[in-house]
Amino acid sequence: MHILRVNDIFLAVVLSLAVVWLAFVKGDALYLGIWYYFAVPIVILGACAALRPTPLFLTGTSLGIAITLLCVMSINWGASRPEGLLGLGHVFSLPGAIIGAVLAASLAKRKFENKPFTALLLGLSSLLIGYFINQVIICNTVMWCGPLSLPIK
Repeated sequence: MHILRVNDIFLAVVLSLAVVWLAFVKGDALYLGIWYYFAVPIVILGACAALRPTPLFLTGTSLGIAITLLCVMSINWGASRPEGLLGLGHVFSLPGAIIGAVLAASLAKRKFENKPFTALLLGLSSLLIGYFINQVIICNTVMWCGPLSLPIK
């Protein structure tokens, strides 16, 4: 199956706009403003797209962005007393996500030219792994994140 880059960009944009639409409908659970839900995908997908990775890489990366945003947003949606600074945990973990995605995009361009579904998994996993590593560092240095924060004795 041959997938075009245009299709990849279209799918990535649709996934990103679905999260924006959800933030419009259910409310800004991160208290950062609606601009944030536009800016995160634009920055990460733009940086990756500049490297012209294998098709479906951007879709995987967009799916990873959606997962990180929805996981953090769902905490406030289900809370009896929403946490106002929860969004900062997401903001501070973005450098790891960006580094993971950009490094993987350069790898996908060279190694997975004819393997779009592998590129999709690479985009998804690299962003999530980079985000998680950064999240664990943040949760053990400057923020308390519950189970991600190691007990200090």
